[in-house]
Amino acid sequence: MNKSQIPDVLKPVSRTTMSNVDIFTSVLEPVNKSQKRVIFNLRQQGILNAGSRLVMSLHTTNAVAGSAYLPVGAGIGACIDSAILRVGTRVIAKTENFGHYYMAKRSVHTHQQKQNIDMVLDGGVNNIGPSPNADGKYSFDVGSAIYTSKTTAFVNSPYKIVQSEEDCPTFSLALNDLFPMMRSNGLQLPLFAMKDQVSIEINLVQQKTGETGKNCLFSAAPTDSATTYGLNNFALQLDYLQYDDATMNKIRDMVNSPTGLPMIYDDLACTTTSIPAVAQPADNTTTEVSILREVGSAGLKVKNVLVVEKNATANTLLGDYRSDSPVHPPKYNWRVNDRIIYPRKLFNTSQMRNEVEQVLKFPLSVPSCVYSHDVSNDFYTSKNGRQNEMLDANVIMEAQNPVQMAGTTFLTGLNLERGPNGEGTDIHHKNILYDRTQTFSRNDFSAIDLKFFVEYERSFVLSQGVLLVSA
Repeated sequence: MNKSQIPDVLKPVSRTTMSNVDIFTSVLEPVNKSQKRVIFNLRQQGILNAGSRLVMSLHTTNAVAGSAYLPVGAGIGACIDSAILRVGTRVIAKTENFGHYYMAKRSVHTHQQKQNIDMVLDGGVNNIGPSPNADGKYSFDVGSAIYTSKTTAFVNSPYKIVQSEEDCPTFSLALNDLFPMMRSNGLQLPLFAMKDQVSIEINLVQQKTGETGKNCLFSAAPTDSATTYGLNNFALQLDYLQYDDATMNKIRDMVNSPTGLPMIYDDLACTTTSIPAVAQPADNTTTEVSILREVGSAGLKVKNVLVVEKNATANTLLGDYRSDSPVHPPKYNWRVNDRIIYPRKLFNTSQMRNEVEQVLKFPLSVPSCVYSHDVSNDFYTSKNGRQNEMLDANVIMEAQNPVQMAGTTFLTGLNLERGPNGEGTDIHHKNILYDRTQTFSRNDFSAIDLKFFVEYERSFVLSQGVLLVSA
């Protein structure tokens, strides 16, 4: 079985040939909704367009007017804990820890896309550009944030979180954001040929009283930091594609054939672990810790591994949705099927960035000082590091110091594809091993949470309208 067997109209890619297609648009309301979960049932009609969008709203309980905003790196993606796609009772795709994954995938979007598309749809305002102080440092881009002076900036009011569920902004995410299987080189579901009910389940992040950064942040201390969802504002704006009769009948004939319609797609698994905190090192000294962690992957055909890490400190601009660079770059290696990937542990952050860009398929669209702390470190002077910050502390964003953005897109990864857009690597009976040496210093000694997002190949066969899916 290979992807060449999948009909072209089921692939969410740009067409090289013209084909007549009717697009039927519908707005679905949830069949089940609560503050913790919403479920949508899709019609068995046409082919599901991967660009269809989930619309939702978030609300404060008791906050100062104009003070609440979404985490700037993930936007409304911070509100989704997991997304599940089911056919009947079978789970065919599941994305866990979605906000962290979305933050990572969004980091490759260009400056213009973040400003003119992403920010408008998901409410995330994280473009970094030259500081308006013209002092050679960076701050929030003047085209994305609203500046009242050269030293004071805010999230634009259309993207602020309010208490009212009627007079409020709504935000949206595409299905190909929620499910890797629907991205380019993936597939679109032939709903018209399926007998079982297709449903999408969205599990929501909860922010309780006393918590911040789960899905909302505040520039002024709220009376109550809890948030709620506008359940009446949840909807799926779906596009069903109906091609000419010959094309649709060809797909139906394949489904009804003795072998059925085999389809290969990408799914996501997530392994979480941590590196324990250490006692604070003395001034100008360091403490080294070595760890070995297994990444759940045995028996899978893995295409890549994306690593998102977060330390235990609070961040009042990004909330929980960031990937924190240690002050001292880590040294790490991978073991795949008893093969050691690098001749020696990787320690150069430029090479780490290059490796993760192969995983993400595009260059990271962030300055070097937002990727790591290398440009601000002077270990010759002091092993404490971060002596020369490149983020402008004199420009205050939502009453918060933008230096918090430094080193917060420190993504790393491992590409296991066999050539560009090729097949993944079969992982045998042993999980992938992650071998890391972490250097802690005076101002960087807290625990580190690690999330390994493993993208792997799955398959199903659609036969006589019934879905048979792999593990």
